Amino acid sequence: MNQDIPPNFACNCGRGFQQESAFTRHQKSCIKGKKCLFSALSKAKDLLGSAKRARTRLHDQGSSSHPISADAGPTYPALDLQVSRNDSDTPGVDIITTPSSTEEIAASAPLSASGQEDLPLAQRRTRRNDIQLPKCYRQFEDILPQPLPSVPTNRINQSSNSPPSHRTQSLEPLPPFRTPRNVFGLLRQFSSPNPPSHDPEEAITLEDISRGAIAGSVRERPLFSKVIPEDGVVDAASPYYPYPNRSSLELGNWYWNGGVQKSQQSFNDLIKGVRTTPWGKINSMLGQNDYEDRTEEWEDEDAGWQKTQVSIQVPISHTNEQAGVQTYSRVDLYHRSLTGVIKEKLANTGDDELFHYEPYELLWHPNHLQREVKIQGELYQSPAFMDAHQKLQESPRELDCDLPRAVVSLMFWSDATHLTSFGNAKLWPLYLYFGNESKYRRCKPSCHLGNHVAYFQKLPDSFKDFACAHTGGKGVGQSCTTHCQRELFQAQWGVLLDDEFLEAYAHGIVIMCCDGIKRRFYPRIFTYSLGGCPCPRCLIPKNRLHNLGMPRDVQQRTTLLRSGEDRDRLVTTARKIIYDKNYAIDSTAVENILKSCSWVPTCNVLSNRLSPHDFNVFEALVVDLLHEVELGAWRSLLIHLLRIIRSVNKDLVHELDRRYRLVPPFGQSTIRRFTANTSELSNMAACNFEDLLQCAIPVFDGLLPDKNHNKIIQDLLFTLAHWHGLAKLRMHSDLTLDILDVTTADLVCASYDAEELDREVRARSRRHTREAARRSQANNGKKTAGQAEKVTLTADKPLRRIVSFNLQTYKFHALGDYVSCIRRFGTSDSYSTEPGELEHRTGKGRYLRTDRKSFVRQLTQIEHHQTRIRCIKSHIQQAESSDVVDVTASDPSVHHHIGQSEKIHDDIGSYLRAREGDPAMKHYFIHLQDHLLRRIQLAQSGLKAEGDIRNVLFKRNRIYHHNIARINYTTYDTRRDQDVINPKTWHCNIMVLSDHDGEPRTHYRYAKVLGIHHVNVVYIGGPYHTTHRLEFLFVRWYEEVPADSGVIMLDRLRFPPLNNEDSFGFLDPADVLRATHLIPCFSKGMRHEDGKGLSCTAGDKGDWREYYVNRFVDRDMLMCFHYGLGVGHIYSHNVTPDLKGPVIHNDASDGLDIDGNDLEHGESDDEDNEGSEDSDYDYTGVEEEDLFDQEKNGSMESVVGELENMFIKHVFDYEP
Repeated sequence: MNQDIPPNFACNCGRGFQQESAFTRHQKSCIKGKKCLFSALSKAKDLLGSAKRARTRLHDQGSSSHPISADAGPTYPALDLQVSRNDSDTPGVDIITTPSSTEEIAASAPLSASGQEDLPLAQRRTRRNDIQLPKCYRQFEDILPQPLPSVPTNRINQSSNSPPSHRTQSLEPLPPFRTPRNVFGLLRQFSSPNPPSHDPEEAITLEDISRGAIAGSVRERPLFSKVIPEDGVVDAASPYYPYPNRSSLELGNWYWNGGVQKSQQSFNDLIKGVRTTPWGKINSMLGQNDYEDRTEEWEDEDAGWQKTQVSIQVPISHTNEQAGVQTYSRVDLYHRSLTGVIKEKLANTGDDELFHYEPYELLWHPNHLQREVKIQGELYQSPAFMDAHQKLQESPRELDCDLPRAVVSLMFWSDATHLTSFGNAKLWPLYLYFGNESKYRRCKPSCHLGNHVAYFQKLPDSFKDFACAHTGGKGVGQSCTTHCQRELFQAQWGVLLDDEFLEAYAHGIVIMCCDGIKRRFYPRIFTYSLGGCPCPRCLIPKNRLHNLGMPRDVQQRTTLLRSGEDRDRLVTTARKIIYDKNYAIDSTAVENILKSCSWVPTCNVLSNRLSPHDFNVFEALVVDLLHEVELGAWRSLLIHLLRIIRSVNKDLVHELDRRYRLVPPFGQSTIRRFTANTSELSNMAACNFEDLLQCAIPVFDGLLPDKNHNKIIQDLLFTLAHWHGLAKLRMHSDLTLDILDVTTADLVCASYDAEELDREVRARSRRHTREAARRSQANNGKKTAGQAEKVTLTADKPLRRIVSFNLQTYKFHALGDYVSCIRRFGTSDSYSTEPGELEHRTGKGRYLRTDRKSFVRQLTQIEHHQTRIRCIKSHIQQAESSDVVDVTASDPSVHHHIGQSEKIHDDIGSYLRAREGDPAMKHYFIHLQDHLLRRIQLAQSGLKAEGDIRNVLFKRNRIYHHNIARINYTTYDTRRDQDVINPKTWHCNIMVLSDHDGEPRTHYRYAKVLGIHHVNVVYIGGPYHTTHRLEFLFVRWYEEVPADSGVIMLDRLRFPPLNNEDSFGFLDPADVLRATHLIPCFSKGMRHEDGKGLSCTAGDKGDWREYYVNRFVDRDMLMCFHYGLGVGHIYSHNVTPDLKGPVIHNDASDGLDIDGNDLEHGESDDEDNEGSEDSDYDYTGVEEEDLFDQEKNGSMESVVGELENMFIKHVFDYEP
């Protein structure tokens, strides 16, 4: 063909043709052209689908004022929505307007087929979701969690551009600014009539409010290297400085931030290919601190570490020859400047986006409540933050300063920790968290929001030599040593609260924020978590601590609050006696002044230096759920319950251990496997004690032979578990706080005497043996310690003592402060000690890199290494764009996910014949056809019409099996969570909403999942023969056991007889609310004692007679039983909640049942990993080789003959 003549027909592959016939033949075989055509059709399909989804979302969720952005999932494209302010007097949902033009919707829709032309056709095929029923026929609407209502962009711009007003006279105060309600009925109310100039809620995506669900993973750019200069000098303007290139930066990040199980030798072996990089020089530059000679200046100067020598005054009593006050100054404190840490935080662009400058009040007004209800959650939503912000705005401004003013919330945490399992190496760090950041990010160590600001020092061993030198070798005694330790602690706090910080506390710090607005920030200390009158908040004496919940106790907690002024006056008087008159610390004169109120003769630096600015140190000492309840009150109660059981029958302890071993696990780390000997209580953390409490009711049920005693213990465990679940909620309302207040008054128990446990007897015996050995050596030096020990053991055989439960402890008394503390500072997880305990892992990991000698100094250098490398990487990542790869299995925007694989399947006829005679498979095929027919008819016509089940034909006559199903659900605190259902493990129980046909006693039904399947069916009852991929669950239903009248207890379930018509059924996965935790009722025993069942499919050989529904398994499950009070449980917002407190079960009870009562440590259970979606482990099905083989599609023996030709000649577009 002449090359000069242009072709008349051109293909997408680049070839040209003059004749149409040749072009047509080429098109039939052109692979590249078909790929391009498929890509174009896929793009068009996505455009139309995005427009349809936008219309559907506006119709179904018209009340939402903050739709999920495009990053939240592939189903919701980002639309530029304009929110209109509701000016009507009646509360309602604000109207949302959307762009009217299709071009705007198309521009925001993701093009899923772009960049996939090189993939095979089967992998690029667009998969349809499982068939969805109309909204009116669904049991509940799965509403995705949404961020809190955001402020319209135009209002933010007006607020940031408008100058501050200086009105001398106001005719009428303007109302506070309020955002519209979102779909959950939540709205925000600010103290100012103007909207905030910076709204972090705009940056929140669905991934941020989903626990463990990652909608996409970042695809890293390939590493590249530049030529390293021969002289080793690196340009300071390089983004990788002090590293010469990207490869060296990634390698350094791998070593310092990629784990601690590395050594310098392994690192040197790895870097053989990049030997020219000056690693020693780079590490030295990264680890430089302020107490060293600085040779480099950083563009983003951070708060470096400083070393300050601390001195204290040691009082020597008049009983010594050298009486007086001696100065001891041999302690070096490694610390960072508090103002420097604040400046570093506010200059960090990564944290600034989610940093709240202005607090707000969170209100809840759903349709089923008559009034607005306050919500307690974050610290920046609490009354304490609102009061501090309002007081700051009403205070006089700085001279000639019109800058916006904001509060920086400081939350301190300190406690000593052992750095090794063996040895005496300890670290006493001080962590600083910012209350302006969300608690959901603060509790994640991976976010690195815990700032190490100081490593406190204790008195070194040289202090004993110092004391002996000034006391003639006698020493100063234990009381004086303890006093000097307190003085050293306060002196170190005095170094942190320097003049620069006090100046900032009073006059603020001017900082240019990342949004380009200069603000003046005022630091404020809100909480400080620390590991006679034992309470640090009130002066209730010890002999009244057992009055918890009584009206007098509630009144005295307010009237007997500790006062800083009274304390300062008494402490000053006592210190004059000690330091001026040389009295001993434990002398009678000092005790008479301080002992009545449990004071110590030490000045509190926080109170002395910040009290002029209205700081109350006693208010900052918040409650601690982890140490006061889980490791405190509950642990003491559990030990006493074990004593009672041991006193009745020592063999009951072994029965208790056996029951705990039989408790099934739940979730990834919610309920873990219990140890073999739970009663020993050895090597247990707080999370283990929490699991023991959540599962205690079924375990202790029926252990005591006396029914009255058993009922008392069951009521006590129910009340304590209910209180514990309410106290640890992450989102509280005024309604749930009232229930918590009532439950606190019920936390009283009778005092039962019991004998000591074996472990207590052994511990007391060892203690007495050591004391006897010391006394024997003191009396006569003839006997050795070993001989004295033998004599004591043989002569005095230890006897069991009678022990009573001690209620007069601070940890039991502290339970009464939780309601007031939550109302003041927000929920307890915001200031829990758990994040600090998790942060200890960071220090322990860094300790492994030190030489174990002067490790504190090396820890400061390692902290600088890691922080600066993360800073360099954050700057690079902000400058780069990353591709997002969708992971459907962990996509939180879908309700459930069942694998797309069709590798494991069975012929339906063979599947039924292999299980012939099984009671669970009776009428299996007929019931399955009926279930599928109803779903198809409802989806197509929206009507429940009668149809012929013979119109449902199974394509290739196959049923496909899956091992697991993932259920995503919206929690009570409007976040997204996921449960994994596995029929082969204990994680097989689910809950759905009741049908409400006959006024059910409860709101839920429960089922055991026996199989997870899907089928490809062809429906021939309509005008079109359409193919559907339908997913379903084969379940075995539970039935409820009538509760005993007048008893407060967990709900009980049991399996109906196998020959019951309604014992088995099929369920649409879209109807599943979430997984549930069922614990066997051990006191009732097993149904088949011989271990032989009647049905292999149902697996009834291991059935128990009854099961308990564990409503305390997690926070969300607790709120499921407080029906109507869960903010995120929209399906429950159709009834008026009953707020009368716990409900006693009666034979016939209807209405709302609200007596339900529910670092982040943990490990996954091994059973969770038994089989993935696509594995064929422990299954004898047939593996399909090619889903699109035309030969196999045409070899279906059991398909109706009229459809054989259609199957052979046509390739159905169904989900493979």
